[in-house]
Amino acid sequence: MENKAHALVAGLFLLLLGLGLAASVAWFQGDRTERVHYTVVARGGVPGLNLKAPVKLRGVEVGWVESIGFDPKDPRQILVGIAVDAAAPVSTSSYAQLGLQGVTGLSFVGLEEADTQSPLKRAEPGARLALHPTLLDRLAESGPGLVTGFAETAVRINALLSEDNRAQLARTLAGLQQAATDTSQLMAALQPGARQLPVLLKDADATALRAQAALTRIEALAVDGQQLAQELKTRAKALDDLQAAAAQVQATSRNLELALVGETSPRTRPVLADVSAASRSIERAADALGEQPQSLIFGRGAQPPGPGEAGFADRIKK
Repeated sequence: MENKAHALVAGLFLLLLGLGLAASVAWFQGDRTERVHYTVVARGGVPGLNLKAPVKLRGVEVGWVESIGFDPKDPRQILVGIAVDAAAPVSTSSYAQLGLQGVTGLSFVGLEEADTQSPLKRAEPGARLALHPTLLDRLAESGPGLVTGFAETAVRINALLSEDNRAQLARTLAGLQQAATDTSQLMAALQPGARQLPVLLKDADATALRAQAALTRIEALAVDGQQLAQELKTRAKALDDLQAAAAQVQATSRNLELALVGETSPRTRPVLADVSAASRSIERAADALGEQPQSLIFGRGAQPPGPGEAGFADRIKK
């Protein structure tokens, strides 16, 4: 009996010890982190996603997947329940995407921020987050359209590369080659003229300088001509005044002669004749100045030869 009692006590001790060890392991390994529950709504499929799959926020693991099932209200939707660390900054603009865990084919839920500029506004517990398709999902959805487009492109390329089009393309390339050859020949012909162009431009500059100097001299001559014309006008006016004065002197002398002599005796006639001759001389000088005013500046010109003088016969012939 004592052996049985000892065995029973030993068995109870081992059982209690195992339970204590299990409780200790559970205590140290237990997750006492506060979790917030959200629901991810997927309109498409969730391939590779399993329970306990990790949930990552911008690459940082913050929770796991708790449940996966269809929406009772809309069977075309899939509801994925996730438990996320309460300290994780999940905002009202956050959305979910599926990511691949290496090459295993398993997926995880990745949370991303749609608006990173606005102030952070945390999402309420139990909020629903939309599941956006990934790039691979979009490519898979647009795959049939891409294949159709590639097929149409291949058909058009085949039509473009037909025998007639290839022959036309060959003729076009030949024409372009001929045009390039003609252009090269034209450039070679223009090169001598292009080499002479700097010299021509230099000569043109020199000609322009000479023309400018000539214009300057012409302007100076024009100014001198204007001054000379003004002087001639002034002297012509003086000559007109002198002619008027000569006429007035002649009239005065005539009046003086009539007033002093009247019908006088022959003794006073020589004096009066001298006065009359002097008046006529003054009148002839005034007429000569009127006909040749330039004689005041350049002197009186030579008189034409008279009868019996050298050159008279030539003047008569002309």
